[in-house]
Amino acid sequence: MDPTEAIVTVLIVAMTIGIPFAGLTLRFSLKPLVEAFIRLREAQLGVTDTALLRERVAHLERVLEAHGLLDERHPMLRQGSSEHLPSGVPLKDRERV
Repeated sequence: MDPTEAIVTVLIVAMTIGIPFAGLTLRFSLKPLVEAFIRLREAQLGVTDTALLRERVAHLERVLEAHGLLDERHPMLRQGSSEHLPSGVPLKDRERV
């Protein structure tokens, strides 16, 4: 094998195997640092996820009401108890879990 062919072969193998391994190594080494930085920024802002979600849902409800798309026949949207179905709704056997 010619030295040029050997060098090219080594470089191709290094690029196809070495670069993905280096990328995975960097990903796993930097992930904890990035998550810690994100948590630090969230703590500095002082805004919780639930408060943001409540604001988003309230905004979406206002938009739906403005367009007349919010169905007032479903009181579950206003009560916030989406865990339980009303008693008048028939259940099929596969829905009883």
